[in-house]
Order: sequence, then C-alpha cells, then structure tokens
Amino acid sequence: MTKIIVYTLIVFAFLSSLANRSAGLVFLGIAVLVVAIYVANKDAIVLEHWSYLIGQAQGNADKLMLNTKAIIEDTKAPALEIIEEAVGPSLSKTPIGETREFLVVINNKSLKFRSYKIFVNANDYGNNLFVSWYLTYKPDWWHAAALLLPGARQVMNVSEISLFDLQDLAAYATTVHNSFLAAVDKLMLELNQDPNKIDRKTRGFLGIS
Repeated sequence: MTKIIVYTLIVFAFLSSLANRSAGLVFLGIAVLVVAIYVANKDAIVLEHWSYLIGQAQGNADKLMLNTKAIIEDTKAPALEIIEEAVGPSLSKTPIGETREFLVVINNKSLKFRSYKIFVNANDYGNNLFVSWYLTYKPDWWHAAALLLPGARQVMNVSEISLFDLQDLAAYATTVHNSFLAAVDKLMLELNQDPNKIDRKTRGFLGIS
C-alpha cells in the first residue's frame, strides 16, 4: 500500500512539474514525508540479542552504561559512533508515548552498515537490574525510499550479504557484546557476585559466545 501511495505521488510530481515546477516539488516532498513516517513507525528487525538479570543491582544502570561506553571506545574499533537516545518500542525517537534510554552503537563503515544498529540497555526490575543488547536492522528513511523504486533491491543487493560484510558485522557485534559483558562483570564483582555464572552466548544467526 505504501508503494502505491508513493508511486502515485511521484507520478503526480512528474506531471505537475511539467506545468509547474513548484507543484511538482510539493508532491515530491509529500512522497518523501510519507516514506519518512512509514519508516519511523516500522519496527526494527532484531537479528541478535543477549540479556541477563543481575540480582540486587537496582540503581546501577547509569554506572553500567558509562562503563560500557568507555570500554567500547577503548577498543578503538573503526567507524563506531555511540549516542545516548530515548526511543520508543519501535526503537526510534518518538515525541509521545513511553520511551527508554539506550546506548545506540552505529557502524559508520558504509551507508549500508548504518542500517545495522546495536541498542544497549539497563533497566531496574524490582531490586534487580535487567541488562540487554539488540542488534537490529532498520533502514534510514532515504534507504527505504530508494528500496521502493522498481529493481532497487536487486541493484543494492540488500537481500544478500557478502562474506566480508558478515565478518565485519560479526566483529562489530562481538566488540559491543564483549565490552558490555566486561562492564557487567565489573559491576557484579563490585556487588560480590560471581560473573562466571552468566550465560554469555547470544541468540540469533551470529551465535556469539
């Protein structure tokens, strides 16, 4: 349905531009806005995730996030950007509704890789602290707009990932996973808990351990 709406608006933009350039730009702008709204409300696909409940660790979320960010930065992994962001259930910024604070790790190796973001989170759960991270796939609005064009998926090879891309994606996710685990280990030791009891294997197609 979204494709039909966008295609219709693009056709109107083309026809209108023949008579009036301003009218054509208006229709084109509306088409871009439709795509942006569609992407903003579309849920991200979770490809890999890991979580653990740390007992009696309530109130330590901020400390854990700061340590995680510092450890990731110390790895000197190339092209990684880390931001703090309040996002909604679709893992996008939202002005209304419930939000939660995440560390968002973005791989700026290429425009394609920017669609693979890692969301790191720690939330109090009773007297405990629930810690988790999620490797997600969600294209930016411009990427989604390009994919609406006929034949774009084949040209951009979005349904395929090369061996080198897979290696870089695994290295990226493993870097964040190991850094987060190091911060979790540190917190648990401070709380006189044994981090060796943690199941460190992730769930997903990468199966990091």
